[in-house]
Amino acid sequence: MLHDRRSANQLNSWVIESKYSETALAHEANLDEWRKPTIWGIEPRDTCLVLGKSQRGRSFLNLDYLEEESINLTVRQSGGGAVLVSPKDMLWVDIFVPKESKFWVADIAKASIWIGGIWRDALKRLDIECFLFDEKFVRSEASDLICFVGRAPGELFVDDRKILGISQRRSKFGTRFQCALIINWEPEHMIAAYSSAPIPNLDKLISSAGIGSGCEKHSAWDAFLSALPSL
Repeated sequence: MLHDRRSANQLNSWVIESKYSETALAHEANLDEWRKPTIWGIEPRDTCLVLGKSQRGRSFLNLDYLEEESINLTVRQSGGGAVLVSPKDMLWVDIFVPKESKFWVADIAKASIWIGGIWRDALKRLDIECFLFDEKFVRSEASDLICFVGRAPGELFVDDRKILGISQRRSKFGTRFQCALIINWEPEHMIAAYSSAPIPNLDKLISSAGIGSGCEKHSAWDAFLSALPSL
């Protein structure tokens, strides 16, 4: 369970909320309803494969396997490849930055770098050293299917394996950054779900794409809140 343990004068005007929801419902949140700088710590109630809005791999999905394993399927409003949301294996945090904020960055290729910096500082508090990727998007046929195979600005890596993924969803009011910190990297479901994809060595690419932080979710959440900058 995620809680904000900081005193009120440390909230720095961020609206900080914990959400308990089915994965699909959490992704459907309407950006038009958000006006203030907001942090959501999301506790999903299900295991769910989340496809990117423009994903081209649905025809390769092993839907029978997903059903057998009780893995739900949904589509998020941001782009990129698929992410497997698992309550025990991921810390999911959404950050909404209004256009009026001093942290607003119009350039989509640079907008999430400062958020990656917050996470890097948070993980350092937990004695986890990682590398912040601050170059151009790196895409491939495999990363169009599987989010963690690619690289985006602001994302974090340990030994060349992704530990934090970030996607963006934009509106006229601001940007919703969806952050996925891997607690345990368990790629077996993703490998099985995409076993029919015609990409050479996709199973090996998936296996080596991510790495778990090994920390407790509540510890990572507390460290993230402590690393938040003042507004």
